[in-house]
Amino acid sequence: MTEQIKAGDFIELDYTAKLANTDAVFDTTIESDAKKHNIHNKDVKYKPLVIKVGSGHLVPGLDKFLVDKTPGNYTVELTSENAFGKKNAKLLRLISINEFHKNEIRPMPGLEVELDGNRGVVRTVSGGRVIVDFNHPLSSQDVTYDISIKGIVTEPNLKVEAALEIFKLPFEKVTTDNDKVIVQFKTAIPPEITETLLTELKKITNVENIEFK
Repeated sequence: MTEQIKAGDFIELDYTAKLANTDAVFDTTIESDAKKHNIHNKDVKYKPLVIKVGSGHLVPGLDKFLVDKTPGNYTVELTSENAFGKKNAKLLRLISINEFHKNEIRPMPGLEVELDGNRGVVRTVSGGRVIVDFNHPLSSQDVTYDISIKGIVTEPNLKVEAALEIFKLPFEKVTTDNDKVIVQFKTAIPPEITETLLTELKKITNVENIEFK
């Protein structure tokens, strides 16, 4: 009998996501789908995603859907509340145009900007004031995910790899030596964050024996 997925399991899956009202594809892990729908990015490495179920690594509705499923293909229809959320008027900010000029930015409707670490889109420019929308670009959109669950991941090194990718840490490779997982980084990890990073990796993956090189 095929094992059912539980919250906390690591799984490998492919997906292609599209807007429910237009069928326009906005994200995929499959290179052929990206090319077919004209969203291919040469800087993206297309491959199945490894995630920890129930840990917020996917949109809420899809994360919840995966629990109790078995490997296979599924189509998941999600309302905006279960995907990227409803638009929140509090995330529309009125900003003086001088703030943009200080950074040599000429704001215009549709321009993507980053302010105080938050990404937003300029909606209007009028009378020296700029309205920037910090809602997710797909907020208030119903979406559909076509997913292929490849299986449950049990290999410790693959769990650690997945966690490092979630942290967006550039590692060279992850290998196993008996019961130890060895992570080789492209650049040295500062000693002051090594202990914290190891603690977080162990917490997410339940892999106790991890070594950095």
